[in-house]
Amino acid sequence: MARPTKNNAEYFSHDANMRNDLKVKALRRKFGHMGYAVWCYLLETLTGEDGFELDFGTIQQELLAADYDVSPDDLKAVTDYCVDISLLQRSEDGQRLFSEAHKRRFDGLLTKRARDRERLERMKSKQKPETGHVSEAKIEFSEDYRADNSHSKVKERKEKESKVKKSIVYPYQDIIELWNSLCGNCLPKVQKLTDDRREKIRLRLNELTGEPTEYIEKATELFSRVNASDFLRGDSNSGWTATFDWLFSNSKNWVKVMEGNYDNERGSRAVSSDVAGVQLGVGEFIDPKTKRRSYGSGMADIPLSAPPRPSENHAWNASTQEWTLL
Repeated sequence: MARPTKNNAEYFSHDANMRNDLKVKALRRKFGHMGYAVWCYLLETLTGEDGFELDFGTIQQELLAADYDVSPDDLKAVTDYCVDISLLQRSEDGQRLFSEAHKRRFDGLLTKRARDRERLERMKSKQKPETGHVSEAKIEFSEDYRADNSHSKVKERKEKESKVKKSIVYPYQDIIELWNSLCGNCLPKVQKLTDDRREKIRLRLNELTGEPTEYIEKATELFSRVNASDFLRGDSNSGWTATFDWLFSNSKNWVKVMEGNYDNERGSRAVSSDVAGVQLGVGEFIDPKTKRRSYGSGMADIPLSAPPRPSENHAWNASTQEWTLL
């Protein structure tokens, strides 16, 4: 089988003076540390996306906001400003987000990969019929190098993980039944074990743990965290819910779940209020010196008489003086 074309990267070089770029300075002045953090999060996310472009539809924005530990309205405000000052660009339909400058950093990387593929094809074409085909695994590719056109350096190639022994029996059906048992009451059940799902299960189990005896234990922990998350079970503005295929589709989603990015208490900065009669809600806090009540990035002033913030998906509407669901 031909090696799939790789159109992303594992890392990018973070310039030591990036914070002093004029546009980044403007972003920092407007949004403070939160804005700079979101900018860095976005660069990391874009680096791992196919074609260095990010799906930025409504559901994906909610997922990213939960992952970045900011509210959806803060994420939208930062990205809108980044587009306004040309740090970021949007596709014509407005559904994809990218950075032209960030893309250019990887021109050298993509060119190198293209040359490697051409070299592979030339070597395969030179093989005589009796010698068989050339195994792609035998040809070394230098894909993991610094993606700076001016100072591209080949970094040491990571040692390939040893092949899984054929004697290992993966508990495919047990994993399906475990999902249906722990999450099936509130999330879609898996009806069929397909070849694609078998492959995804095998990959994710090997990422979860290197010990076959721990497969079920680790999967139980993962599914339990999914089931305990209100966000993953559909408590969001869009009503989106996690699915088995979403969780196992790549090497990123399960990590975010295990790291607690979707936990109910994630990002909550609520503290016990020392102001009589004031009850704080999700993510709210009161400055002990000024007694100023706010939430999230702290840019909104909330009256002390306001009711508790119901969830991370609620924002304070100064005009109506009430919490509004985003």
